[in-house]
Amino acid sequence: MKSKANNFQTMRELSFYQQAAIAATLLERMLPNYQLFAEVTQSGDAELPRHILTLIWEWLTVKKAKINFAKLSEELEVITPEISHYDIFGVYPAVDCATALDMMLSGISQQDAGEFINVAKISQASVARLIEHESIDDDITTEAELKKIVREHPLMQYEMECLAELIDLVKPLKQFGREERQLLQGWVKEQGLTNLGMELEQD
Repeated sequence: MKSKANNFQTMRELSFYQQAAIAATLLERMLPNYQLFAEVTQSGDAELPRHILTLIWEWLTVKKAKINFAKLSEELEVITPEISHYDIFGVYPAVDCATALDMMLSGISQQDAGEFINVAKISQASVARLIEHESIDDDITTEAELKKIVREHPLMQYEMECLAELIDLVKPLKQFGREERQLLQGWVKEQGLTNLGMELEQD
């Protein structure tokens, strides 16, 4: 199995659009975390992040698509929850999803592929936070012990495997059109799980 660091390094070696495609696919796995939070708390907007991600796919697959990413970023900021206003764990993955989506928009508008790597890092950090949250009652005495638990947890192993698999899937793709979009979104449906191990609703 590839290590986390190797995954990020391998992703960096891909083209701008390949890295963007990976980030967009990872966002498909994070999106339900925000949507569930919005539904449970009756706050935010469950539809807007989906709309933004659909426009991101459009940008990736329709080269002349005219999209106002600065405006989308402003709209996203309005619906990003304030962590201090909620006392449920779900606010954290919701904020992670919104932050990753904003980084994606920034990467596109600034032509900065580093932001696409940040999307992958946020997805992993979100998984790590959940594992730490679930381990809160365990008898863990050192930081090193906690890091080992996070690293070896099946959910983190799965997250790392997914990124490695996704990199391999995208590597041979030289352009992104409708077929490639269907391939990547189909891969997410095949996995059937969000990055936090929640079952995806099948359309």
